[in-house]
Amino acid sequence: MNPMAQLYYQKVSYSPYRDRIPLQIVRAEVELSAEERAYLTAVEKGKMNPMAQLYYQKVSYSPYRDRIPLQIVRAELELSAEERAYLTAVEKGDYAGVKHALHEAEVYYNIDVNCLDPLGRSALLIAIENENLEVMELLLDHGVATGDALLYAIRKEVVGAVELLLSHRKPSGEKQVPSLLMDSQFSEFTPDITPVILAAHTNNYEIIKLLVQRRVAIPRPHQIRCDCVQCVSSSEVDSLRHSRSRLNIYKALASPSLISLSSEDPILTAFRLGWELKELSKVENEFRQEYEELSQQCKLFAKDLLDQARSSRELETILNHRDDSEELDSRETSHDLAKLKLAIKYQHKEVGETNY
Repeated sequence: MNPMAQLYYQKVSYSPYRDRIPLQIVRAEVELSAEERAYLTAVEKGKMNPMAQLYYQKVSYSPYRDRIPLQIVRAELELSAEERAYLTAVEKGDYAGVKHALHEAEVYYNIDVNCLDPLGRSALLIAIENENLEVMELLLDHGVATGDALLYAIRKEVVGAVELLLSHRKPSGEKQVPSLLMDSQFSEFTPDITPVILAAHTNNYEIIKLLVQRRVAIPRPHQIRCDCVQCVSSSEVDSLRHSRSRLNIYKALASPSLISLSSEDPILTAFRLGWELKELSKVENEFRQEYEELSQQCKLFAKDLLDQARSSRELETILNHRDDSEELDSRETSHDLAKLKLAIKYQHKEVGETNY
């Protein structure tokens, strides 16, 4: 055989397997347990006794046997096409579209202006969330229900919306938000959460100022073992909620912005409140950590106030200031560092760590 023929036969390589296609399993059956294999074998051979047949019919080895069937039992109300368009216009801030929808609702009664979207938001709440004050005012002028819109605006810290809700009046002159500043029942908030308490929780200075200017009040917290009718009945119904209500009040009172706006002597208020909160942490076991954190917050606030002193002389004037003769001996002089002694009395050691 010449060399060229040898080279040719080496290339074609007449192997008995050269025309074979390699195979592999790409879809394997589900692995059976030993019991399932025994069950199928017995069925195939017809050797299963009646009791075994009954057992295997009961256990029913289906891959879905441990699944819980689900169905919708509480569905939100279906919105009409006009209501969906109305809420979409509010979401987009389409003033003309919202105005047209409100006019249609007044003339044809084909839109519920207080309808809710799938997230449970009314048109007014959507406008608050988007901080669209023009659409908000338009909705209020057409008499949409406010509900807990004021609390919602406070929680979102939309100052303009809070101011609008507080000052808006209906065409007749009646306030749109009548007595929401006091205790009331709201859908998304517990009854003890009032606008000023919620604003103090957010520590938003501007919103707290708006509310304080309207002479709102925070209920004075009762003693732990108060035996008044209100405390006894509230504790019997739900003792945990009763304790939570007290904590919410103290959390509001400990707000630095609220103390700054409403107290004539913020440093003294912080001293007293910090000590009171520390004592409460020893008896309120459920919320011990929360009370300790609030106490520390008051101490740091008092220290931060003293740190604002621009000189040692100014700091000395602050520490010597006294406006409560019952706190210390009245025979002591006016240069006796009264505030520093009060800090020692109320165990505010942070005051000693000021910059001067």
